[in-house]
Amino acid sequence: MKKHLNPLEKEFLIRQYFNNPDVSLKSFCEANNVSTSSFRKWRRLYSQYGIEGLSKDDKKLAPLLPPEVNPTLEMYKKEVLRLRIEVERFKKNYTEMQIVI
Repeated sequence: MKKHLNPLEKEFLIRQYFNNPDVSLKSFCEANNVSTSSFRKWRRLYSQYGIEGLSKDDKKLAPLLPPEVNPTLEMYKKEVLRLRIEVERFKKNYTEMQIVI
């Protein structure tokens, strides 16, 4: 069964992987029920764009919205999520240098 992870969960897994250098990518992904190709993609997006890059994954889903869903409202919801993530960064005193791997 596939599980859709939000950007914070993806970031947590990426950080957990980098904090355990002795663990192989394959065994880490198996233990966390994530495909290795997805995890590699997340790592690449995270290293290029930070946590915002992990939410870019969902842009493919935009054309699938039902007609009764207001795209502007959805855009605002994503913006609120992005701002909540930013606030969490400040609460945990992450600097931009600490976030980039």
